Amino acid sequence: MKKYISILLVAFLFASCGQLKYNLFYAPLVKEDYQEQFSNYATIEKKYAYNGNFAIDSLSEKSNEKNIGRYHIWYPKEMRTSNKKYPVVVMANGTGVFAYRYVPIFEHLASWGFIVIGNEDPSTWYGNSTSTTLDHILALSKDKSSIFYNKIKANAIGLAGHSQGGVATFYAATEFDNSSVYKAICSMSGNNKDLASKIQAPILMIGGTGGIDAQAKKNMNDCYPLLNKKPVVMGVLKNTEHGVVLQRGDAYMTAWMCYWLKGDSQAGKCFVGSNPELMSNKAWSDTKKKNL
Repeated sequence: MKKYISILLVAFLFASCGQLKYNLFYAPLVKEDYQEQFSNYATIEKKYAYNGNFAIDSLSEKSNEKNIGRYHIWYPKEMRTSNKKYPVVVMANGTGVFAYRYVPIFEHLASWGFIVIGNEDPSTWYGNSTSTTLDHILALSKDKSSIFYNKIKANAIGLAGHSQGGVATFYAATEFDNSSVYKAICSMSGNNKDLASKIQAPILMIGGTGGIDAQAKKNMNDCYPLLNKKPVVMGVLKNTEHGVVLQRGDAYMTAWMCYWLKGDSQAGKCFVGSNPELMSNKAWSDTKKKNL
């Protein structure tokens, strides 16, 4: 009887560990209708919180880099038959947050007319995998066998990341041979004041108030005076935990990319001018902007 109970206990522990591993590394972190969990969007912000007009498609490709695992790419479905070129957003993962764990974020950006690429690197901090991912999508644009051949707008490439991925945006945008390619950056809940003075593209910094975002808020304020070369906008989401900043801040991240990479003037009203929406948005605090 004791042996039988021991076997059951081992089986239970094995199953529990398997479930724990799934929850830690594989379970989706963003719901399909994540926008609906928030009710305090401002007018323009709300527009960019929801999907754009592009139907989307996606594909996955194996990488030769072990830490990357696979590349995951979302894109406007019309791209397959269109002669147009499309802007790109490269996404840097948070700790252990592979691209397939926040698919709705990628789908949302792609629905606004972007090619969006991510990977499965669980530790993006120093920007290596992000730099490699940028090289990969640019190589596909020159590969005649790829559906992305001649479809990428090379002067309209953005970079975004949350948490550890937010730190990775600072490294990816400053420490690599391809760092100068980026034309817009969004760093969420992560940054690096030691690299701030090297940033060469317009940057939006977003933070929350809960958990480790309390430190991220301090770091943003430390980075702000060092970001002098390009336009800078920053803001903190009130009453927002670290794990929710990506979903809740996604609207202005999308608007930021639409403005800088697509020339969307309505999106620009969130950030540009004497009274941009973000600066007076009651759901946000610590809002600042300069050089635009």
